[in-house]
Amino acid sequence: MARKLRMSFVNTVDGKRKTIYLNDPRTDLTETEVQNAMDTFVGVFIPTGYEKDNAAIVDTTTNELFDLIS
Repeated sequence: MARKLRMSFVNTVDGKRKTIYLNDPRTDLTETEVQNAMDTFVGVFIPTGYEKDNAAIVDTTTNELFDLIS
């Protein structure tokens, strides 16, 4: 099982959304740390005009169906 930090942003003008995923987040992340990081992403990784919407740590399980080139 893999863990990912999902950070979602929304454009307040047209309602479009952007999401950033980070693999293997620290287990001791705080809300303040994530919000501060999201603030710094706007204008760099996320276009200006977007605002932070929400963040969550997501546990994922991958069931590979096939791998043609390995």
